[in-house]
Amino acid sequence: MLLGPSGCGKTTTIRMINRLIEPSEGRILVEGEDVTRIDPIRLRRRIGYVIQQVGLFPHMTVAENVATVPRLLGWPPVQIQHRVGEMLDLVGLDPGQFMSRYPRQLSGGQRQRVGVGRALAADPPVMLMDEPFGSVDPIIRARLQNEFLAILQRLKKTVILVTHDLDEAIHMADLVAVMRDGRVAQFGTPDQLLARPADPFVADFVGAERALKRLALITAGEACEARTGGTIAVDTPTIAASASLREGLSLLLMSGNEVARVVDADGLEIGVLTLTTIRVRSAIRPT
Repeated sequence: MLLGPSGCGKTTTIRMINRLIEPSEGRILVEGEDVTRIDPIRLRRRIGYVIQQVGLFPHMTVAENVATVPRLLGWPPVQIQHRVGEMLDLVGLDPGQFMSRYPRQLSGGQRQRVGVGRALAADPPVMLMDEPFGSVDPIIRARLQNEFLAILQRLKKTVILVTHDLDEAIHMADLVAVMRDGRVAQFGTPDQLLARPADPFVADFVGAERALKRLALITAGEACEARTGGTIAVDTPTIAASASLREGLSLLLMSGNEVARVVDADGLEIGVLTLTTIRVRSAIRPT
């Protein structure tokens, strides 16, 4: 994730990767190759690109939009047709229902899905995404984020995604670069960003609630402790091991308890979660 306020250079950075903007100095490597030594057209066909406005061709059907790059690469028609159906399935759109539709016949979320499918169609090793979920409502946005993460877990792509939304970065990113005035203010994992902001600018950008946000990165299963003995009350709440500590804190506060049973996918207890544990795991370093 490239994260930062408007005007900090996030979009400029990814546009230099596919040479929509020419770098003035330094090197950018894609699969070990300096992008300035690659024909820009050939380079862009190797890189998927998704923008907030989606950028679908309005005069083309969904199938024709998704087929754009494979067609430019000279794929056989039968292979293209198969790939289009595969991509629509991947992004959760029924090929039989959506292939022949035009962008104007789609909702905002559906257009965004088609844009992702088009970017993935030629199986590029790298994808650039410029605020791809910013134009849809919050409910659809959260759903698209989760679906895209699920897609990436299956495809194993390298993705550089631009956002100004801290929650989106924390939820989706493996690594985050916080940018300020064209420079990287801090680079690290979401947990490092929240626990140890590099300077007052980063601390201010991630906000005073960063301890709570950090709890969203840790699951109850990761933080739970073995029950040391004795019994616990019958009305002790139960939480799934896959739930976040933020959800655990909410559960304990709402129930008025200081301990919850943590259970696995089969409902078997694997430990307990306490308010003390949550407090310790949320600790951050003062800046």
